[in-house]
Amino acid sequence: MVTYVIMIFRLLAPFLLGLPMIGGALDIKPTDERSWTSTSGTKVTAIALELTRNGSVELETPDGRKMTLGIDHFTKADQDFLEKHFRGSDAPAGPPPTTGIHRGPIKADADTSYYLYLPKDFDKSVKSPVLIWTQSDGAKKETLERFGKAADLLGMIIASPVEARNQGRVTLLNNLVHSNDVLRNLRKDFTINSGAIHYGGNDTGAAAAFWNSSKNKSAGTFTVSGFFTEEMTGANEGYHFMAGGTTSANRYLTAWTADKFGENGTHYLYEGGREMPEEEDVTVGMIWMYSQGLYKKFSSRTEEAKNFEKRILPWIKELAGTSEEDAAFLTQTLARECTLRGNFKNEINQLRAQLERSEAAVAHVQGREALDEFSEDELSKYGNLYAPLNEHAPKKFERMTKRLAGKNPKAKELQEIFKQLAKPTHR
Repeated sequence: MVTYVIMIFRLLAPFLLGLPMIGGALDIKPTDERSWTSTSGTKVTAIALELTRNGSVELETPDGRKMTLGIDHFTKADQDFLEKHFRGSDAPAGPPPTTGIHRGPIKADADTSYYLYLPKDFDKSVKSPVLIWTQSDGAKKETLERFGKAADLLGMIIASPVEARNQGRVTLLNNLVHSNDVLRNLRKDFTINSGAIHYGGNDTGAAAAFWNSSKNKSAGTFTVSGFFTEEMTGANEGYHFMAGGTTSANRYLTAWTADKFGENGTHYLYEGGREMPEEEDVTVGMIWMYSQGLYKKFSSRTEEAKNFEKRILPWIKELAGTSEEDAAFLTQTLARECTLRGNFKNEINQLRAQLERSEAAVAHVQGREALDEFSEDELSKYGNLYAPLNEHAPKKFERMTKRLAGKNPKAKELQEIFKQLAKPTHR
């Protein structure tokens, strides 16, 4: 792991070595050796040799390797330490890291309001992708925070209509009206990429996402443990990421839905019920959804793809140092399912080959593939929300999931999912 961490920090260095050394270092006395932490949680043990006026930090690891990073790559605590050490406690702080911006509720019109998340390093002049999120019980600022990492990486605007809560099919039309009101208002304030509009929702809000997507022919959906009806499939060419909670009866429905979408859908099982997945799972899903549509229409979205690659490549490299499993899943997704080009293709393939030397990473990807097969072959059979799930045979499921676990013993992060899938669920 330490080797990966050092490698990731070094991989970032070429992007930062070109920064001008204005005036040189302000204090040549290095720090003591200590553990430094990046904003994404990556750690490295090193001495800080200098801090330049433009905010570049030079580190030296115990084995003599040197790397140069911007101060905004470090946590706030590390930034404060560096400022105090090299500039004194009374010196003005260096450039702060930019963060996503939460706003809301914002009035779209007399009948509609919404919460908004603008991504880190947001550029108003760039055509931005959008996700309209329906929280089944109404928009919540804290729910949007789960999308922060994904939004920052994709440069994506996230908006959640307050009045678009959904408690069944009777409200789908109203939900569509509110969502369209929000989208119309966003177009007034921002440059929206009309080819990269997505919808999302949890539980019954997922029904609204599928409905809105089919009516507006969106680029895709991100849904969590969601309600669904068959007439919502086949109405658009988008890509659909369905997260299914292992302890929710909706896991059958989301599996069935993914099967209906065929190659354009995937079912991603996560630990838990109908609650939102962790931010890491949300980020993986959002990248899957967005990248599929982006590269399918690459010729008309070239600049957007370049922006995506610029944002995502350093992060995936850094992710390899903190979660080889997730990095392996994403590099495989990009390499196998997207038509990559040029340097980005080479970089992803190199990173993928590197991760394939990790036993844990390979086991995780193989375990995910086994779960996909289990979802398609077994869970999707029970996909009618209104039928009693009395056909579920607990002993049969227990045997099957034990076999899954037995075939994938080194996929440590998936063991609890295998265990939870053995149990029957109830509406």
